[in-house]
Amino acid sequence: MHIGHHWTVEVLGMNVHMDTLITLWIVMAIIILFAAVAVGRIKLVPSKLQAVFENIVKIFSGLTKDMGDEGKRHTPLLLTLFLLIITSNLIGQIPWKLLNFIPSINKLGAEFASPTNDINVTAALAITVLLYYIISGIRVKGISYFKHYFQPIWFMTPFNMLEDIVRPLTLSLRLFANILAGEILILVLGTLIASLLDPTAINAFCQNTLGGILPGSWVYNISLFLGSLLPLPIMFFELFVAFVQALVFTLLANAYIQGAVAKHH
Repeated sequence: MHIGHHWTVEVLGMNVHMDTLITLWIVMAIIILFAAVAVGRIKLVPSKLQAVFENIVKIFSGLTKDMGDEGKRHTPLLLTLFLLIITSNLIGQIPWKLLNFIPSINKLGAEFASPTNDINVTAALAITVLLYYIISGIRVKGISYFKHYFQPIWFMTPFNMLEDIVRPLTLSLRLFANILAGEILILVLGTLIASLLDPTAINAFCQNTLGGILPGSWVYNISLFLGSLLPLPIMFFELFVAFVQALVFTLLANAYIQGAVAKHH
């Protein structure tokens, strides 16, 4: 098993993870297609598909309703964050490992997987949220935005500033660790499947427990059945984790923005 290997290309003196970029470009293409379908045929009486899209937008508009008219400005960012993260998480369920059977790709040492299993991607998203809510706070309050660093008393300033450092750190690590851990579990189970599909191992187990060797067709059917069932619980759980992590990231981003533009902050 190879975990964390990336196909790196040097660009302007920096090592760029091309495998992550490729899957991220695929995610962006999916979202652009999704958006094009959503706004392509808007009707006064919405179709079922249009109603679904409108309900999705309504959900994220509801997240910012406590900010009043100011909240409408931030809805596109929150919706974009959620769609980008949920699509990136789900695209990791595609069996990218099969690409390693192609000799030209295998030589690259690429680790095609979910973009959010790369700390560089999750850190970039977290830093974007950090800069966004700071700029939003300055836009609404001006220079007085920085007063909260000195509250409730001036010697709390280092701790209040530390909060802006910890927030992107926790945002990025939480998302990265959960997605990477899920993909590692699926990879481990995939390795176990390979052993289950080995007729020699099944025959040895049957001989030790049943006192005989099963016919070849039985061995194949048993191994195929076990191999197909083994990863299913983790894969279904990963679908749940993918949704939860996208929602948590978006809700925390909303809370940070709301705190930055609030009058009492």
